[in-house]
Amino acid sequence: MFEIYGYLKDPFAWRVRFAAEEKGVPYTWLPSDCSFPDPRTVKNNPLGRSPLVVHDDFVLTGAFTIHSYIDEAFPGRPLQPDSPRGRAAVRMFEDSLDVFVQILSRNDKTFFNKAAFKRLDDAFTKLDVELKTSGRPWLDGDAPGMRDISLLPLLSDLESQETTFPDTRTALLDYWNHAIEHAPFVKTNYKNAPIQGQR
Repeated sequence: MFEIYGYLKDPFAWRVRFAAEEKGVPYTWLPSDCSFPDPRTVKNNPLGRSPLVVHDDFVLTGAFTIHSYIDEAFPGRPLQPDSPRGRAAVRMFEDSLDVFVQILSRNDKTFFNKAAFKRLDDAFTKLDVELKTSGRPWLDGDAPGMRDISLLPLLSDLESQETTFPDTRTALLDYWNHAIEHAPFVKTNYKNAPIQGQR
């Protein structure tokens, strides 16, 4: 039993569903904030954490911790590099996403200043250059990996807030267009993710 709990529109819960799909792990999605939540949400996630996973009797929190666990605990295509340096690079990339997280988590419009948008534009430029240089469809190669799983739901959330990257970032635009056609990414989007359990 692999149960994913969280909020419907939370990009971090989306990341966990996306990782499970990419790894081929069967899961049950149990959002806490739907009209009639499954009773297990109150029992297993009384504090309303998002995301939270219950795997048999093991409880995990934190999106990146859960992604890593999914990759290491289940068979299937690896989502992160084999080498210690490669995995460290993935963790550093995860840390670099703080610019997106800060903008998404701010309700205070005064935060949206020139410095914040400069940091965001710098992040978009860096991603665009990496994608252009690699010539691969995904940040992690020929199939989505941990960096893609971490980034794409955040990009989607930015787009929903009308704060997205400029069309001049052509490699990033191609990457995004590729992602929105990728079945596991589409399936795990909060608009499409099937809500399971008793309601």
